[in-house]
Amino acid sequence: MRELVSLQFGAKPWQPSETSRVIAVYDKHDRPTCGLIDQQGRTFLFDCIEGHAWDVNVWAYVEVTEDQVEKLTAAEGAEFATTVDRTLKGVPLVAALAVGDRLEMAHVLGPLEPGSNLYPNIMEAVLAKIERGTDAAETLRKVQPVS
Repeated sequence: MRELVSLQFGAKPWQPSETSRVIAVYDKHDRPTCGLIDQQGRTFLFDCIEGHAWDVNVWAYVEVTEDQVEKLTAAEGAEFATTVDRTLKGVPLVAALAVGDRLEMAHVLGPLEPGSNLYPNIMEAVLAKIERGTDAAETLRKVQPVS
């Protein structure tokens, strides 16, 4: 059974806990936006799904197998994006909101069906959680409207 990533609020999204160690960076802007972390012997994919260049961004985390790591490492371009999308589906994942490169809140989503659109499902879940407890919902809506 897959584990869920352990997050510490206030941590950097690409290093989400004191026990996290970045082991691969697949994409970066002014910070890592997609890669792998190790947490106590378990490997997790992290991916910034919205707000790469903004102060407010949404991240997804999922535990990966050795086979998935090989596929992610070998993929390039559009194939890489498709591989990341496939990796995030079919298993529970953690979606997290970061503000100013610091984790603010997280939500666990159940497995998404292979044919479902990952992005709106994650954004809707994060917005719903925000609306229940913080004032950041309007800021996030300005970043990317949910359709």
